[in-house]
Amino acid sequence: MLKQYFLLFVILAGSAVLRLVNLGDHGIGGDEKNSTFVSQFVPMGGANQRDVFYKQNDPYFTPRDFWKPKTTKDFYEAGARVDNGSSALHALALHYWANAFGLTDANSRGLSVLFGVLVVALLYFFVARHFKDTNLALGVAALAAVEPMYVGWSETVRTYTMTFFFCLLATHLFFILIEDYKGKKTPSNWLYFWYGVSAFVSLMCHYSVFTLFVLHGLAVLLFVRKPQVWLGLGLAMCLPALGMYWWLWHAGGQYAMKFMADSARIYSEMAAKNPQLGYLAPTSVRSVAVQMWPIITNHFLPTNGLFDALSGKKNLILAVFCAFASMGVYRWVANERVKQALIFGLFGLSTVLYQQAQYRFVGLSVAIILFCLGLQFISEQKTKRSYLLILMFAFLPLLFLVVFAYQDHNTFRIQQKYVGYSMAFVLVLVGFAIQKMWTMPNWVRLPMAAVLVVQLGYVGLTLQTIWNDTAARYTFFATPRIPNPYVTLARNITQKYTLGDTILYPSYQGDDSEYTVAAATFSTVDAQLTNFYLPKDALYIQRIDRTEPNKVVLKKASGQQEVLFDFKGKTYRY
Repeated sequence: MLKQYFLLFVILAGSAVLRLVNLGDHGIGGDEKNSTFVSQFVPMGGANQRDVFYKQNDPYFTPRDFWKPKTTKDFYEAGARVDNGSSALHALALHYWANAFGLTDANSRGLSVLFGVLVVALLYFFVARHFKDTNLALGVAALAAVEPMYVGWSETVRTYTMTFFFCLLATHLFFILIEDYKGKKTPSNWLYFWYGVSAFVSLMCHYSVFTLFVLHGLAVLLFVRKPQVWLGLGLAMCLPALGMYWWLWHAGGQYAMKFMADSARIYSEMAAKNPQLGYLAPTSVRSVAVQMWPIITNHFLPTNGLFDALSGKKNLILAVFCAFASMGVYRWVANERVKQALIFGLFGLSTVLYQQAQYRFVGLSVAIILFCLGLQFISEQKTKRSYLLILMFAFLPLLFLVVFAYQDHNTFRIQQKYVGYSMAFVLVLVGFAIQKMWTMPNWVRLPMAAVLVVQLGYVGLTLQTIWNDTAARYTFFATPRIPNPYVTLARNITQKYTLGDTILYPSYQGDDSEYTVAAATFSTVDAQLTNFYLPKDALYIQRIDRTEPNKVVLKKASGQQEVLFDFKGKTYRY
C-alpha cells in the first residue's frame, strides 16, 4: 500500500506542476473579473460604493476610500449584482485566500490549482473505494492529471475546480449510501447529513450542478429498493433545499431568477441579430448539433481535440466503418490468422484512403473501439449497479445542455463547464476501457496502446495551448493576454505618484463593458480594477474622466500629463 501512495503522490505532484505552468503570465479576463469583484465584496459599477464614486460635487476618491471595510451585506450585494449569486462559496473562499496570500493573478488562480489537484486525489479514493482496484484508481488519477478541462479551469479564477471537487465528494457519499449492506450496519445518520451538506455546498459553488442531483434522484428510482435509504436521502436533501431557499430569497441570490431570465432574453436577441454557429445562435437541430459535437468529442479523453483536427464526411464514415468492421471481424471470425490479417488490412486500407490527418482518423477508430470495450467491461460485471451509474453520470449530463438550449431559445449555455462535474465519471469509464483492452491479445492491445500514446501526445499539445493562452475552447482566448494591465498600472502609479498629483481613469462604455442589475451612467470598472492592486491605505487622489474612454492619465501638480496606459477599447479589457 505504501507503494500505491507513493505513486499517488507522484501523480499529484505532476498534476500540480501541469497546473502551475505560466499561472500568472496572462491577465484576468472575462468571468475571472467577476470572481475578483465578488471576492472583495464590490459590485461592478460600485452600487455599494456610492460614497466613493458618486459623491455630489466631489468626483475625487482615494484607495483608502475604495477599501473601506465591507460587511456580509456587501458580499451578498456584490454576488447578486455581478454573478447572480452563483459561485458564492468560491468567492468567499477567494476572499480569505487573497487575504492570506495576496490578490495577484497567480495567487488567485492558486485556489483553483489547489482544488484541481484535490479532484485528482479524491478521484483516486473514489475509484479505490467503490471498485476495489488501486491500480485502476492510479490509472484514472493519472488521466485526471492531464485532462485538459481540469488543467484549463485550474488556471482560471473561477469556481469550477472547486465545484468539480464537491460534486465528486457528494457522489462519493451517495455511492456509499446506496451500497448493498448485506451483513453490514446501515449507514449512520451522520453520513446522510454530510451528503446533504455536500449537496448544498456543491450548489453554492454553482447553480448549474443541480442536474447532478437530478441524476442522483434518478439513480435512486432505478436501483434502490430500500425504504430506509429513500427516507434518509429524502431528509438529507432537505438541507440543500432549505439552504437554497434561504440563499435565493433572503441572501445573495436575490436577483438570480431575474438575472437568468434577462440573460436568456439578451442572448436570444444577440443570437437572432448576429447568429454564430458553434458559439451563439437561435436554437435549432442544426445549431445544437454544431455546438454539441466538439463538446462530445472533448468529453472523452481518447477523442479529445479530434473535432478540430478532422474534416470530411467520407473520412468520418470510413473511420467509423473501420472501427465497427474490425470489432465484427474480431468477434465472428474464428481463425486467428485470418482475423489478424483482416483487421490489419482494414486499418491499412483506410489509412491509405483517408484524404488528410490519417493518424488522427486512425485514432478515432481506436477510440470508438475503446469506448465499446468500456461498455463490454461494464456488461461483464456481476454486480453492475455502480458501473451503470458511472456510465449514466458520465454521459446523461450532456443531454441537459440540449435542454438548456431549448429552454433559453439560444445555444449560449451549451458549454462543457456546465456539466464539467461529469468528467470524473468519464475518466473512470476510460479506465474501465483500458483495463479491458489490457486483457486482449498482444497483437490487439499493443497497437491500440501505441495509438493512445500518440493521442496523449496531442493532449500534451492542447495543454501547451492552455499554457500559452491560445486554447479558445478552454480559456476562451485565442490571442494571448498580456500580464494583467491593472497590476502593471497600479505598480506604475505607486512608483510615479507624488503629492499633488491626480490619477484620471477612463470611462469605457463599449458594448458589453459590464452587465449588472443596475448599470451605472458611467463606467467605474477600470478605476475599481486598478484600486484592487493599490495599497489599501494610500491617499492617491483619483477621479474618473467621463469624456475619455481608454487612457489612464497621471496629471502632475504642474499641469503636465503622462499617459500611464491606453486600453485601446476592448484590446486590453479582457
